[in-house]
This record gives sequence, C-alpha cells and structure tokens, in this order.
Amino acid sequence: MPKKPIFTKEQVYKKAFEVFKVEGIDGISARNLAKSLGASPAPIYSFYSSIDNLKHELLDDAKKLFLEYVKKERTNSIFLNIGMGICIFAREEKELFQAIFLRESLGKRNEVIREFRDLIKKEMSKDSRFDNLDDEFKTNLYLDCWMYAHGFATLIATNYFEDASDEVIEKRLMEAAATMVYKRLEDYKK
Repeated sequence: MPKKPIFTKEQVYKKAFEVFKVEGIDGISARNLAKSLGASPAPIYSFYSSIDNLKHELLDDAKKLFLEYVKKERTNSIFLNIGMGICIFAREEKELFQAIFLRESLGKRNEVIREFRDLIKKEMSKDSRFDNLDDEFKTNLYLDCWMYAHGFATLIATNYFEDASDEVIEKRLMEAAATMVYKRLEDYKK
C-alpha cells in the first residue's frame, strides 16, 4: 500500500509562492523548497514532474497579481492608476517584479508585456482624447509611458529609489509621465 502524502499540492504550492516572494525565482529548487517544508523533495515531485513546471505556475500567478495591481482604481485617472499599479507592485512585491521584468523568467516577460500593452490599448480606446490619433502615435505614446513607469518601478524594486510612498509615486508620475502625455497630445494636434 502506497504511503499517504504528508502534504497537499496546495500546501506545496503555497510554500513555493512564499519562498518565491522572498527569494525570487532563483530560490525555487527542490532542495530549497523541501527544506522550507521540513521534508524531502519527494512531496514536490509527487505533484510536479519538474521544478520548471512549478516555476511556470508561480510566474503565471505573479503575472496575474501584477495585472490586479495595474487594474486597481486608486485615482480618477485610468493611466495614473496603471502607472501607480506598476510602481506599487514593484515596491510591495520586489522579487516578483524582478522575476517578471528584470530576469529571464522562462519566457514569461514578453507575455506579460503583451498583456500589459493590450490593457493600455483597451484603456486608450475608452478615452475620447485618443479617438482621432493614428495607431503609430498611440503605440509610441504607450512605449514612452511604459519606459518611464517601468524605469521608475525598476528603481523602486532595486531599492535605488527608497522614498516610494503612494503619494510620492503619484506626484512623480503626474510631474513627468502625465506632462509627457499631455505635451505629446498637444504637439500632435498642431
């Protein structure tokens, strides 16, 4: 008769996600996870055929969490909410941000950026200020905003920018990114 498992798949996954949030994707190994569980690697391999499968699942959930942050309504401005979401995610989930955006993470980075781009395009289509703009201009505007917000978030996630309260993030985004958007829109209409 086979031995009854001492852990459920959910328990193994929950512990793996805890390790991921603290040590990053590089902290996910059978040995490290087994140590965190106080067990041998056997329970892990009873649910996952490889550690890469577990890492893919972890990155998928990190990506979902990231998208929740950028969709959260914090202000009356959709675009400010998105920028703040990126930066707050970088502040609160440093290892997850770094795993998704700063390290090669099993091919997930481009997938997240595409989903984020699609979200921005969807939000742009709801804003009448963007109705009469050509696609190339909208794409370049999106890229400029992404570069600013991603750069700022990277400084936060890597502890280079330490004063990253919600108020400071909002102020920085309004002073720089919003000014850039409005200036580009004004120049386009000339």
